[in-house]
Amino acid sequence: MTDVLFCLGRLLAIAWRLDRRRLLVGGGLLLAGSVATPLVAVAAGRVVDAVLDGAGTAATVWAVVAGLALTGELMLGHFAHLSYFALAELTEERFNRDLVRLVNGTDHLDRTDDPAFADRVDLLRQDVMQMRATVQSGLQLGATAVQVLLTAVVLSTVSPWLLLLAVVAVVPVLLGRRAETDLEQVREQQSPTTRGIRHLRRLATSPASQKEIRLSGGADFLLARQRALLERYDDAMTRADVRYALLRTGGQLVFGLGYVAAVLGVFLLASQGRATAGQVVLTVTLATQLSVQMSTGIALLGSVHRAAVGLRRFLAFEAEVAGDVAPATGVPAPARTGDGIRLDGVTFRYPDADLDALADADLHLPAGTSVALVGENGAGKSTLLKLLTGLYRPTAGRVVVEGVDLADVAPAAWRARTAALFQDLARVELSLQHSVGIGHLVDVDSPAAVSAAVDRAGVAQVAAEVGHDGVLGTAYADGRDLSGGQWQGVGFARTLMRTDPLLLVLDEPASALDALAEQRLVDAYRTVAADVAARVGGVTLFVTHRMSTVRLADRIVVLEHGRVVEQGTHDELVAAAGRYATLWALQSRAYATDD
Repeated sequence: MTDVLFCLGRLLAIAWRLDRRRLLVGGGLLLAGSVATPLVAVAAGRVVDAVLDGAGTAATVWAVVAGLALTGELMLGHFAHLSYFALAELTEERFNRDLVRLVNGTDHLDRTDDPAFADRVDLLRQDVMQMRATVQSGLQLGATAVQVLLTAVVLSTVSPWLLLLAVVAVVPVLLGRRAETDLEQVREQQSPTTRGIRHLRRLATSPASQKEIRLSGGADFLLARQRALLERYDDAMTRADVRYALLRTGGQLVFGLGYVAAVLGVFLLASQGRATAGQVVLTVTLATQLSVQMSTGIALLGSVHRAAVGLRRFLAFEAEVAGDVAPATGVPAPARTGDGIRLDGVTFRYPDADLDALADADLHLPAGTSVALVGENGAGKSTLLKLLTGLYRPTAGRVVVEGVDLADVAPAAWRARTAALFQDLARVELSLQHSVGIGHLVDVDSPAAVSAAVDRAGVAQVAAEVGHDGVLGTAYADGRDLSGGQWQGVGFARTLMRTDPLLLVLDEPASALDALAEQRLVDAYRTVAADVAARVGGVTLFVTHRMSTVRLADRIVVLEHGRVVEQGTHDELVAAAGRYATLWALQSRAYATDD
C-alpha cells in the first residue's frame, strides 16, 4: 500500500503542476458522483418505508431524490471524464518527454549499446502508457474509497455487524495485490521476448526492408520466428494469468460468502421486527453496491500498483542517468589542438564483452593533418572514432588534446568542438533547413548558414530541388524521399554546419555514393580538411575501404583486432610491406587489367 500511496501522490502532484483546473474539476465531479451512489440506496429504502406507512408525500419526495441522485451519478461521471482524460494525456506527454531526455541524457553511449539497456527502455515505454491511465484511475480510486466509506457508514445504521462486510472486503484487496505483483514480475521477465516480436513485426512491414524480403521470399521465415516468440510469450503469460485468476477468484469468493451472510442477517433482523422493510432494501442494495465498489476498487488498485512498479522503475532509471553524468570540472575544452590529439594506452571494452574492442592504443594525430583509418570489419575503427568524439569513455588510458585530458572536460563541451558523419547516419525527416541546421543549433534557423553548409558538402542540387522548407522523407508528411547517397550528402552538410571543429570525423562517407558523387565528396572533404587545419589546427579523421581515397590522407593508421599495427604515409606503409601493403595490393589487383 505504501507504493500505491507513493505513486498516487507523485502522479497527482505532477497533474497539479500540469493543469490544476482540470484536476480540481475532474476530482470534484467524481467526488460528487461518489456521494450520489449510496444516496440512491438510502432514498430507495425510504420510499419503501413511506409507501408501507401510507405517507405518499414522503414517498414522492424520496423518489425524486433517488431520481436526481441517479441522474447525478451518471452525468457527473461523464463530465468528470472530459477533464481527467485530457489531464491523463498531458501526463503521458510529460513522461514521454522525460524518457526521451533520459535516453539521450547520459554523457556516453557505452550503456545504450547494451541490449539490456534497450530492454529497459522498451519496458519504460510501456510503463509510461500505464501511468497515463493511472491519473484517471487514481481519481476514480479516490471516489470509490469515498463510496465505500459512505456505504459502510450507512450500513452501520442498520447493524454494526454489517461493518464486518467492509473488513471482509480487504481480503480480495490483499490477494489482488499479490496477483498483480506476480503478473508484473512475469511481464518484466518477458520484455526481451516482446521486444523481439516488435522488431520482427517492424522488419516485416518496414518499406526499407520490404524489397529484400519480397525478393528473398523471407516473409514466411520472419512470421515463423515471430510465431515462435509469440508462443513463448503466450505460454509464460498463460501460466501467470492462471495464477492471477486463482488468487483473484479466492478473494472474491471470500467476499461473496460475507455478502450472503450479511443479507441473511438483515432478513433475520427484519423477521424479529428489529429492521424495517426499507432497511432490508437498503442493505440488499448497498451490499450489492459494495460488491461492485470493491471489485472496481480492486481493479483500480491493481492498475495503480502496476503503475507504482513502473514509476519506481522510471525513477530508478532517472537516478542512474543522473549518476552517469560527469560532474562539471571547470576544465574548458581546448581552443586549438596544439600539437594534435594523443591516445595514451587507450583500451575499451563493451559491456559484458569478453574481449577488448580496442587494446592499449598509443597514437599521435598531429594538428592540421588528415588521417585515414584502415582495417577489416571489426578491427576497432568505429570504436576508436567514438572514443575520440567523446561518445565512449576509455576503459583504460586517456585521450589528450593540447595537454588536456578529455576525461577532465565536460563531454558536451568537447563534443561541441567536434563534427562527425557516421555510416549509419540519422535520417532526420524534417525540413531541409532543420535537417541540416541541427548540426549547429545556434544557426538552425539561419538559411545562410545552411546554404553555406550545403554548398560545401556539394549537395546544392538536392537543396535546389527540395527547397529549404521542403520536408525530407515521408514518415509523417508528404515529403521528398531521398536515395541513400542523397541522405548521405544531407548528413555531410549537417556535419559541416560546424565550421571550426577541432576534430572532423567521417565514417565511410562514400559508402552509398556513385563514382561521380564520391569524387565530389572527396573534393569537398579535401577543401574542408584544409580549411579546418588552417583555422584551428583541426584534425580530420576518416574511415573508408576505398584505398584510392585513403592514399589522399596525410597519415594512415592501420587497425587489426583492436590494435594499432601500422601507421605512416602511404609510401612508407607500402615500402614496409606489412598489412597495409597487402590491402593495397589486393584492391589494386581488382582494378588491374590483364595483359
